[in-house]
Amino acid sequence: METLTKFNTENTELQPEETSHAAIIHISSLASFIIPFGSILGPLIFWMIWRDQSKFVDHNGKQALNFNISIVIYQIVILVIGLVMFLSPFLMMMQQEDNPVAVLMSLPGLLILLSGLGLLSIVRYVLIVIAAIKSGDGNWYRYPLTIQFFK
Repeated sequence: METLTKFNTENTELQPEETSHAAIIHISSLASFIIPFGSILGPLIFWMIWRDQSKFVDHNGKQALNFNISIVIYQIVILVIGLVMFLSPFLMMMQQEDNPVAVLMSLPGLLILLSGLGLLSIVRYVLIVIAAIKSGDGNWYRYPLTIQFFK
């Protein structure tokens, strides 16, 4: 929270251009639908263009980047855990022929893989829309559960 108070010491009125640019930075995260790693590249490009415009735009650019990098890390963790849990019973089955229990043991891994990635995607898109709306209204939004790579 100290980051937010540091920025709020600037007692100037936000310009409509600043709030629009901040919202665009957040919405550009949806570029992942078109471009691989677009969720990072979109905000990075717009942040690099507009970061010197104001502290508000700089803050929102850093927040969008931190959030999307964090999401990619969370996706990789879920993918690794889910695949290990899903594939390890099959590796056991290869060593011990005719082990029908191994197939049932792989189901929790599949569940973690599919539901974890699905829920993370839903939460991600909802938070991106919330961030765009809040920053468009001039609020200093900060994503929850985000690793702060850029401060």
